[in-house]
Amino acid sequence: MPKILDQPRYKCALGAMQTVHSITKALPILHSGPGCADKLSGSQGGSGHFAPRIFPCTNLNEKDVIFGGEEGLRDVITNALKIVNADLYVVLSGCSSEIVGDDMQEVVRSFKDAEKPVVFASTAGFKGNNFLGHEWVIQAIIEQYLKPADKKAKGLVNIWASVPQHDPFWYGNLFELENLITQLGLTPNTIFGYDRGIKNIDRIPEAEFNLLVSPWVGLSNVKLLEEKFQTPYLHLPTLPIGAFETSKFLREVGDFAGIDKEKVENIITESEKNIIILLSDLLMYFWKHELCQNDLS
Repeated sequence: MPKILDQPRYKCALGAMQTVHSITKALPILHSGPGCADKLSGSQGGSGHFAPRIFPCTNLNEKDVIFGGEEGLRDVITNALKIVNADLYVVLSGCSSEIVGDDMQEVVRSFKDAEKPVVFASTAGFKGNNFLGHEWVIQAIIEQYLKPADKKAKGLVNIWASVPQHDPFWYGNLFELENLITQLGLTPNTIFGYDRGIKNIDRIPEAEFNLLVSPWVGLSNVKLLEEKFQTPYLHLPTLPIGAFETSKFLREVGDFAGIDKEKVENIITESEKNIIILLSDLLMYFWKHELCQNDLS
């Protein structure tokens, strides 16, 4: 079988603004030039809360490059907290702010007592692409916001998959992964998409395990969660597309979660029956259509 490149295109690391945008009521605050923000603001759907072109930005210019833009960033964060109704504010850096040496981490640290959480992720374009930027945003949330849970929630599973918005099918993939996990009797927890957001982020440390469905993006994040919260992870590099892969997915997750094998096999059997019925109807339609075409000719 030939090797296939999945989503070979990419953006610079500041494209991680799409990761933030995909979390309900999470707001990217950009410490970059205006051109960066404009070129990277396209989206493939979001969380349903903020439009992609309203992100606060310091709009760095020549003066800021010479004298520094830390005070400008402080002002933008202060006013964003006053004006924009968000639950989480994520400061992202561009190339120019990193090159001139602005201490953005210290600026963000000065807001540790703010009413809403403010975190910082270094996402300069020369450091990497948006796949890495996505990981750095999740890492910032883990390291700067999340706190250990008092106890684990039985059956709760954090689901991590492709980079939201960069992958045009990200939303549908998450929905179906949630559906499959629910069929196994587990409780899915995802932070991306409509009506997720901070309440689901807060539950991340409570999960019994993390499920990563991705070739490599997100692997560093689930390893960090294991280190910080002692949450084990299951890494499956392939999306469950088709009957064979979906059955394999259910068996692997079921085995990892300690679910009764007979229960898992019953779920697979019922699902395969439904697929066979749908495919039979589809084949019948095409067969009739072909007969009609032959009669007309």
